[in-house]
Amino acid sequence: MIGIAALPAFLSASPLLVTAAAATGPDYAAIDSYVSSSLAGTPGFALSIVQGDQIVHARGFGVDGSGAPVNPDTPFVLGSESKSFTALGIMQLNESGAIGLDTPVQTYLPWFRVADPNYSRQITIRQLLNQTSGLPASYPYETAVTSVESRVRDLASVQLAAAPGQQFVYSNSNYDTLGLVIEAVSGQSYADYLQQHVFTPLTMTHSSASESAAKANGLAAGHEWWFGAPIASGVYRSDFVPAGGIASSASDMSHYLIAQLNGGSYAGVQIVSPDQIAAMHRGVKPDNNGKAYGMGWYQATLNGIPVVYHEGEVVTFHTDMILVPSAGWGVELIANASSFTVSVPNSIDLTAQGVISMLMGRSAPFTPSPVDTYIVFDLLIVVLVAFQIWSLVRVVSKPAPAAQPGMGWVLRHIVGPMGWRLVVALAPCVVVFVVLGGMLGASPLLISETDLGASVLVISALLLLNGVTRAGRAFASMGSRKKPEATTIASPTLQEATS
Repeated sequence: MIGIAALPAFLSASPLLVTAAAATGPDYAAIDSYVSSSLAGTPGFALSIVQGDQIVHARGFGVDGSGAPVNPDTPFVLGSESKSFTALGIMQLNESGAIGLDTPVQTYLPWFRVADPNYSRQITIRQLLNQTSGLPASYPYETAVTSVESRVRDLASVQLAAAPGQQFVYSNSNYDTLGLVIEAVSGQSYADYLQQHVFTPLTMTHSSASESAAKANGLAAGHEWWFGAPIASGVYRSDFVPAGGIASSASDMSHYLIAQLNGGSYAGVQIVSPDQIAAMHRGVKPDNNGKAYGMGWYQATLNGIPVVYHEGEVVTFHTDMILVPSAGWGVELIANASSFTVSVPNSIDLTAQGVISMLMGRSAPFTPSPVDTYIVFDLLIVVLVAFQIWSLVRVVSKPAPAAQPGMGWVLRHIVGPMGWRLVVALAPCVVVFVVLGGMLGASPLLISETDLGASVLVISALLLLNGVTRAGRAFASMGSRKKPEATTIASPTLQEATS
């Protein structure tokens, strides 16, 4: 686990490599080469770049889940980038006076509840937007697909992680709830509202907020990495759309980024005022990493550059959008594969950041591709598993240690071998299944189905088996230890008789 934990640092320890800035402007061929290298092994991905109010570069790479070549119009599931669309819809309704940001959610959804009745009445629209409602992290992929309303109604039994307004907690439930607020206030379905007020005005012809429309536009399966092999998976979460289920393409997202960079305006169409856009991009409650969440966007500094960004993750797709408002640059990078393994989503995140650095005339770091990551990850797992098997075979093939009287021998041969292996086996399980699971709102069962989770379980099980075997053999040795023979002194009469 030390090796696995150090994997991102090991892979990113190479020196800065690529720069794509010249007096005449960025070298897009160099950027394409960098992206291709950084995402090597990914089945399909697409890149779009905008500056000011112009699309300056767009390209597809690889194939989609059906084997068709990816182009800039190929739709991908955006994951949590969808939250910015939901926030945009709320801000449009706020601008029209239909919604007040500091109004309690129950004003628009009278049935909205969490476990605490007082908190239920206190949670506001702004707190949902800023992820400060107190709702805990949520990860929907282990439950049956229901509906957005069912998922929000299920919050009636949920205890808040913090009092409303007190703490940032990233939760998909915040944006599922906002999607229902849009429906209640507008009188339209969430999909119809976005189509009329966002997709159509921005000429986003390959974008949708429903499964049927997404598939009609050509949405194909994404992929989940399994020890380096991308496995196609086509699950679409219709109960998760406002938080992470919108589908769009690199070219459509170019239009969206242009509107975000230009105060809500695209091709002469104003979808929301500049003030509303600025409020969305303004982060609140900065964390220790120098970033702060706004309304569907993070505000941060990247390589010394102030940026506004959001990434998206739905296990089978991973996306990144980054804006540099001061320079007018916008980047969208979308890929149709992802994984829980530590560095695979980071490959996509770092690549998008590298593109921004190159556009700004700065060096982009070497970015470990999924292939790089899995070569190291798989080798680590093979070495760890092989070592445990070798150790187990070795202990079985050797004679059990001869038992000696005293507690020292017991501690050395029974308690010690079992104890330290138990600690070492449990530590990574706690980190992966409890800590990581808690951060994602995912259950241990879901994580156990990933390559990372399966690896931790196998290695931990071998450690425990090794310890139990050693302790068991030592204990059996104690039980079979030869007792001293009893000495019998015969009576003279008996000696006489026997002689």
